[in-house]
Amino acid sequence: MKPLMLAWLFCPLFLWAQIRTSYLLDPPVEGNEPSISINPNDADDVWLAFNNNNVYHTLNRGKQWLPVKVEPAQGFYGDPVIYKSESGLVYLAHLAKNKDKVYPESFDCIVFERSTNGVEFYSKAIGKNGKMQDKPWFTVDEWPESPFKNNVYLTWTEFDSYGSKNPKDSSRIRFCFSENMGATFSEPIYISDVSGDAIDGSKTAEGATIGIFPDGKLICIWSRNDTLWYDLSVDGGRNWGVDKFLGEMKGGWSIENLTGLVRSNGMPFISRDKKGNLYVVYAALSKEGDWDIWYRMARSAEDGFGRAMRINDDIGNANQVLPFVNYDKNTGSPRVIWYDLRHSESGRFFHVYTAELKPNGATKNINLSQEPIALAGKNRFYGDYISFSTVKGGGGIAAYTGFDDRTHKVVIQTIDWKGKRPKPKKQAPVLMINPCDDLDSALFLMNIPKETSFTFEIKSGPKIYNQQVFTSNSDKGFEPHEFQEVYIHKNRLPSGVYNVILRRNKKAIRKRYWVE
Repeated sequence: MKPLMLAWLFCPLFLWAQIRTSYLLDPPVEGNEPSISINPNDADDVWLAFNNNNVYHTLNRGKQWLPVKVEPAQGFYGDPVIYKSESGLVYLAHLAKNKDKVYPESFDCIVFERSTNGVEFYSKAIGKNGKMQDKPWFTVDEWPESPFKNNVYLTWTEFDSYGSKNPKDSSRIRFCFSENMGATFSEPIYISDVSGDAIDGSKTAEGATIGIFPDGKLICIWSRNDTLWYDLSVDGGRNWGVDKFLGEMKGGWSIENLTGLVRSNGMPFISRDKKGNLYVVYAALSKEGDWDIWYRMARSAEDGFGRAMRINDDIGNANQVLPFVNYDKNTGSPRVIWYDLRHSESGRFFHVYTAELKPNGATKNINLSQEPIALAGKNRFYGDYISFSTVKGGGGIAAYTGFDDRTHKVVIQTIDWKGKRPKPKKQAPVLMINPCDDLDSALFLMNIPKETSFTFEIKSGPKIYNQQVFTSNSDKGFEPHEFQEVYIHKNRLPSGVYNVILRRNKKAIRKRYWVE
C-alpha cells in the first residue's frame, strides 16, 4: 500500500489571529534551507531564497510572490543566503555549480551576487583554488559609528575533498571582505589555525559566521570537534589572531539520530543587541542526553564569552534543533527560532518556537506554528537552516521547511507576525497525517483544545476502517498541546480514497487520503 496524497483541509473550526502561517505559493513550492530578508525601509518588500536555486520577491508582504531569474555564470546549486541592506542593495551568496564538473567538485567557489535594482544580479566567483567551497554566510556592518560601515564580511568552509575519510584531507574556515558594498572582495584568507576533517560531520570545521561590535571589531565563530571556537579582528578583517576556545558543544554540530529526519544540526549563529553585546546561539546535548538550544554572550571583543544559558523552557527530554538567531529591530534584542519536538510523543511532529535573548536569560518561549509539521522520514531533507527577518514597527516573517500533506512534499512555509513581538495565540483544532515513509504505519495526530472528548474516524464510503473516541482526563478538556497520536498499519487500508475525520458534535475537520 502506498499513500499518494492528502487533500485540503476544510470545515475549519476557528480562524487564526495575530500570527499567520502560509505556504509560499499554492500549490506549495518544494524546497528547504530558506533565507529571508525584509527591506528595512519597507515592510512589504521581502526577499526569499532557498534550495536549490530559487529566489522569490514580494512587494505586498507575501500576498503575491514572484520568481526572480538568477543565472550566474558560475552556476547556482544551493546554500543560499539573501539580505536586503539598509543601503538598498540586495546581496546573495550561494554555492557554485560548475557545469564542467560533477558533484561535489562542481562546488568550486563561493558565488556572491548583488543587485542594485532588484531585477538584475551580478555575480563573482570567490575562493576558487581547485578545492570544494561550502556553507557560505555573510554579515554587513551597519553600525552607525563603525569605521568599517557597509563592509560585507563573507565566511565559508573549504574542503580538500568533500566527504573524504582520508586523514590527509581536511577542512578549514575561509574569509574575505568587501569595502565597496559587494562590488569587489579582498583575497580570501584562512581564519582557522587548526583544520577539521573532511567528512562533513562534527569533526569538520563548519558553521562560520561573523559578529560585529559597534566599534567595527569582528568575531568569527565556528564549530569543530564538539567545540565552539572564535577568532578576533580589530582592523576590518585584514588580520586575525589565534583560535580561541569559546565553549563546549556536547554532541557536536551534526545531529543524525533524530526520528523522521535524515539529518539536522546545531550549527552556531551569532547576532547582537542594541547595546552592542554579541550572542552566540547553538544546539548541544544536555546532561540528560536530549538536544537543547543554548547561548553565550560577549560584551566586548576583549572580555570573551560568558557561561552557557539554555533557551528552551520545556520540562522533560524533548529535542530542540536547528536554531537561528537574528537581531529583532522591534525589540532591540536577539530573537531565536528553532524546531521544537516538545509536543510530540513520537518525535515525528515539530513546532517552530521563538524566544528573545537578554544578558541574563531567555524570555518565555512562544509557539509560532499554527499546526505541527510532520517529519516524514529519512529520505526527505528538511535542510540545514531556517531563517527570519524583522522590520522596525512592522513585526517579522520567519521562513522554514514544512511538509505539505496534500502533495507529500517538503515545502517552504512562512510565518508572519505583526506588532513589536509575536504573541501567544489560541490553539485551533488540529488533524495531521504523517505518511512515515520509513515505517509500515501511517501516523495521525489530532487535538480539539478545551473539548472533553472527540471522535477520530477513517472511512471509505459508508465503511468505517477505524474509529476511536478520545476523552480528556480533565473537566477543562484537552490542553492546547495535548495531542493524541495514532499509528495505523498501512496494510489495514486497501487501495482507495478515504475520508479522515475529526469531529465533536456538529463540528468536524476532514481530510482526503488516497491510497494506491
